[in-house]
Amino acid sequence: MPTILHVDESSVGLLLEATLNRAGHRVLSADNVVETLQVLARERVDLVIYDDGMPGMTGSEFLTLLQRERHAVPVIVLTNCASIEQAVTAMKAGAVDFIPKPVNPQQLQLAVERALDFARLQRASETPRRQLTAIGSTDHGGAAPIPPGAVVLTSLNIDEAERALILRALEVTKNNRTRTAQLLGISVRTLRNKLNGPRRIEVA
Repeated sequence: MPTILHVDESSVGLLLEATLNRAGHRVLSADNVVETLQVLARERVDLVIYDDGMPGMTGSEFLTLLQRERHAVPVIVLTNCASIEQAVTAMKAGAVDFIPKPVNPQQLQLAVERALDFARLQRASETPRRQLTAIGSTDHGGAAPIPPGAVVLTSLNIDEAERALILRALEVTKNNRTRTAQLLGISVRTLRNKLNGPRRIEVA
């Protein structure tokens, strides 16, 4: 069951948390940034939903704080005054999505689903990166153990690394190409070209 941390001091946040609970998520709450950092230190959190109306810290400042504290967790920012400029600022700061208030439950569900897919992809991609580091640091007298079925990047060939990441993204999204393109930050057309182009990627 995915764990979502909702950061909001208002009573309206209770409705949002009830919506997430009904969708089958485990929901934790924090009333301020200090509580947020405490929760992140003791719990494995899959997603943070941050209300940009929290006093003392904007969504972009909150994202910067998480990066400084080395909490690699996806963040959805909620805001009262949505604008393209704010969305761009939040995304540049690291947000995976940006939702205007009042929050539409269906829009929230879709955003949460996309963000959790992104989190799964991040965790999946960490394994080959760690294995690559282990292979590079192993002395010539032995070899680092490789889990069965793992995707291992045995060289720094960019094409092969890209292929492994695309295949893992397709696996996470159950071969949904639209969601795969969103996770990878490319267009569906670009993804199609990579799958069907001269260096065709075979999908199981």
